[in-house]
Amino acid sequence: MRGSLKASGTLLVVDLGEVRRLWTESGPALARYVAVVRDGAEGRCRRPGRSPFGPVLLRHGLPPGETLVYRSASDPLDFELEEGAVVVGSVAVFPDGPPAFVFTPHYAWVEE
Repeated sequence: MRGSLKASGTLLVVDLGEVRRLWTESGPALARYVAVVRDGAEGRCRRPGRSPFGPVLLRHGLPPGETLVYRSASDPLDFELEEGAVVVGSVAVFPDGPPAFVFTPHYAWVEE
């Protein structure tokens, strides 16, 4: 799996390289990017029916339609790499496939 990781003061982004099928705590999803946004960083301007994270994503060059977004109270710069997972607070992203077990309440892994 090729991809990249980008972290700033407001969000952490795992770029999977292409749109991939993911499995999350809510079920299946399609996304190229998985973003963990710091609480309070969502846009002030919100249109009905639109994601409150749209302005933050666009500011960082991410297309909202290809981005799976999680919210976290943790600092995105305080991420950890554990056993093939990128972990920020209560969110874990497994870019290399399903883990043996999930240790956070919010997660996403790439389906093979």
